[in-house]
Amino acid sequence: MKKQLFGIAFLCVTQLSAYHASYKLAQQAQARGDYKSAITYTLEQLDEDLNSYGENAKEIIISYGQLGFFYEKLGNYDKALEYYFKALKIENKLLPKNDPTKATTYYNIGSVYRKQGKYKEALENYEKALKMQKIVYGKKDTLLSKTYNSMGSVYRKQGKYEEALDAYEKALKIREDALGKEHISTAKICSNIGLVYYKQGKHKEALEELDKTLKIQEKVLGKEHSTTKSTQKNINYLKKDMLKKQK
Repeated sequence: MKKQLFGIAFLCVTQLSAYHASYKLAQQAQARGDYKSAITYTLEQLDEDLNSYGENAKEIIISYGQLGFFYEKLGNYDKALEYYFKALKIENKLLPKNDPTKATTYYNIGSVYRKQGKYKEALENYEKALKMQKIVYGKKDTLLSKTYNSMGSVYRKQGKYEEALDAYEKALKIREDALGKEHISTAKICSNIGLVYYKQGKHKEALEELDKTLKIQEKVLGKEHSTTKSTQKNINYLKKDMLKKQK
């Protein structure tokens, strides 16, 4: 089974905390979308683990990673970074140089920086994650496609459209090979590529990518799904824009 890039992937480090009451309550709160309560329970779990294992233990990585994730969900990006960096500090002490958990932490840090609009820092951390992912998983694993896709989004926001297309194309190739050309995740990349073409003023190419996206969404989600309707709306807008420019 393919390894998934979780918002926090620190559960792969150890399962010990899964048996603690506070940990389970935090997971239940997360499932409800109650991230404030999840933070409260995780802080309780952190105190238990600090007393049991000390400051530099794999169990602490889990709690720090969770806290980073929950604060990120609440939009408190400074706090999220604080805990992600705390997790990374311990990971650097305890884990091998190229470790999947460290790769995930770098990815998470990059994503927070992206949300803050700190694109240079975001790319630096995505690159670190990508380098480790290639070593750990190989160059064709779907984890890499997620990182490439995120990097493409950063380049797009920077207006670096050629770099964005390069990253998106790499993400697309991996997803098509691993998941197939008609997978909903593949459609998302096609949509992103279409957006870059639109930004470049290449409306014909943008329309082709959006058409690919729509066909997949109609097949997988159905014509009445909100995502499908949104893509159809974008196609209609693009066609009208193209007609205006032809007049």
